[in-house]
Amino acid sequence: MGIKINVNTILRYEVPEPLEEGKEYPFEKDGLTLFADDIQTWLTRRDWTALAEIQVTSQQRRDGKTLGTFTVEHVYDDAEQQLLTDVFRRMYGWE
Repeated sequence: MGIKINVNTILRYEVPEPLEEGKEYPFEKDGLTLFADDIQTWLTRRDWTALAEIQVTSQQRRDGKTLGTFTVEHVYDDAEQQLLTDVFRRMYGWE
C-alpha cells in the first residue's frame, strides 16, 4: 500500500478572469498534489493556455483533494501568453 502524491510547478486550473496582479485566489484540485511554494509557479488553463506566474501561499490535502490559495505575481500579455502556451502544448503533448 502507498499514497500517490504529484509534485508540480504548474497549476492547471480554470480561474475567474481577468486575473489581477497582487490578488489572492483559491484553488481546488482532485487528487493529492504538492505545489512548490517557495518559488514562482506557472498558472495555465486545463488546455495549457498560459495565464500568469503565481506564488502558492497555502495548500492542504484532505479527502482526496488539494486545496489552496495563490497570489498572482505577473499576468502574461498576449505575446508572452502565445509563446508560453505553444511551449507547454509542445512539451506536454497537447493536440
